[in-house]
Amino acid sequence: MNGAADMGGAGTYGNTEADEAGALDPESASRLLTQTQRQAQRSLDFRSPWLTLIAAAVALIAFGAVWLSVREQHPFKGPTAAALVVLYALVAIRIGTVVYAHRRASAGVSGSSVRQQRAEGVALVAALVAVYLPIVSLAQDGAGHASFYWVYAVTATLIVLGAFWAGRSAVREDWMGLGVSVAVMLVGAVSALAGPRGMWLSDGIGLCVVLLGYTAVEAGLVHAPRSGT
Repeated sequence: MNGAADMGGAGTYGNTEADEAGALDPESASRLLTQTQRQAQRSLDFRSPWLTLIAAAVALIAFGAVWLSVREQHPFKGPTAAALVVLYALVAIRIGTVVYAHRRASAGVSGSSVRQQRAEGVALVAALVAVYLPIVSLAQDGAGHASFYWVYAVTATLIVLGAFWAGRSAVREDWMGLGVSVAVMLVGAVSALAGPRGMWLSDGIGLCVVLLGYTAVEAGLVHAPRSGT
């Protein structure tokens, strides 16, 4: 009898364990796996409010500096050397912050996510090279005018960067990132209508506004989990 009771108790205990183990049904397990994969991808995304804030400042100051150098040019000749130094120096600072943040985020991490990011980087560089090669070809032939080169270069760059980030965000189901990418493309396209002089100011203000809005949303998302704990 005691043996039977022990066996019954053991069976009950075993069933309880089985019930707890079986509580995670296939649908829940699949949902958990998908969520884990997304979190892993986001951990390698190395985006943060302060990085976006730097990008907003870079856009406004860099494009604003170029606009100040060309706003009185009649006819348009292109940005001055001093304005270009400011532009490229600020862009270099922005690239440096992104590279630093990326290295910190990916330290000790390997696997398909890292390989995917490297492939994306190669694709982006190839797209940008494809944008600038026609400019080099036209410049060598003496075709076109400075206004065409600069409007094409700036507008095409913003559209390529926006399209690249939009595709990346769509694959990761990052709908906020997708919206910002579309906004960047629209800023570039609409600003081109302002001409070779007004384009710089329009791009600077437009990008700054978009990125500041994104910064505010990012900051809210960062602090939201803390307030709920």
